[in-house]
Amino acid sequence: MVTRIVSAVVGIIVGVSILIIDNIYLYIAVISFFSAVGTYELISAVKCSRHKLLSWYCIICSALIPAAVCIDFFAPYRMPALFAYVIVLLIMMMANHKSVKLLEAAACGGAGIFIPMSLSGIILIRYSFESRSVGVFMIVFMLFSAWFGDGGAYFVGTFLGKHKLCPEISPKKTVEGLIGGLVTVGIVVTVQCLVYNLLIQHDVTMNYAVLIPVAIVGSGIGVLGDLTASVIKRQYEIKDFGNLMPGHGGVLDRFDSVLFTVPFMYIVFSFFSPIMQ
Repeated sequence: MVTRIVSAVVGIIVGVSILIIDNIYLYIAVISFFSAVGTYELISAVKCSRHKLLSWYCIICSALIPAAVCIDFFAPYRMPALFAYVIVLLIMMMANHKSVKLLEAAACGGAGIFIPMSLSGIILIRYSFESRSVGVFMIVFMLFSAWFGDGGAYFVGTFLGKHKLCPEISPKKTVEGLIGGLVTVGIVVTVQCLVYNLLIQHDVTMNYAVLIPVAIVGSGIGVLGDLTASVIKRQYEIKDFGNLMPGHGGVLDRFDSVLFTVPFMYIVFSFFSPIMQ
């Protein structure tokens, strides 16, 4: 428990420091690091790390993708780079066809592109607003939506949970926990919006009619990420994806719900709904 608490405190301090500095290149560096570690964790989990060249190719590419996605200079090269990425994967599979199967190449290649693309959504949403405070608000909003859903579900499920949600995938998850997590997220983001309006940005009004439902739905979608991670761990008989954060597991153990929540919110806020009235 002490290790878990210390690890959480260190993580919070580092995270808050990054938000205060608020520099796109720092964000890209952090997301690139998490992307590379997360890709390594998933490749290792599905027992493909023995294919060294294939694994490191995908890991290195995953570290480069956030810069390619978030820096406008690379915009004309994104599609050719994607084609090249897939073609090189197939060439590696053919060159090592006796040991590398299509499913293994697909798993490595998918990890190398899905994880960084999802996490890059954090940066894309942050810098889609001219106001620095609104951009930082949105990063916190997305993370709160994913993580407080987990926390609320855990506590409500522990004390009130009676009906299993997915017993074969995650025996501890309950329907009551799921509902509790969604309600927790609704309360937390409401408080976040109020604090932001009262203490930080007085001249705008947050669009509660959009933000609260989106947070709740995003949290529900994040549960799919959590369950997906649970399925993978059960199929490959592992407890955690890694140990980057002692007591909390690896990047994928902490960001499994974020990987699903962030893309959903990027789509909503980029194409459909304003966050301010």
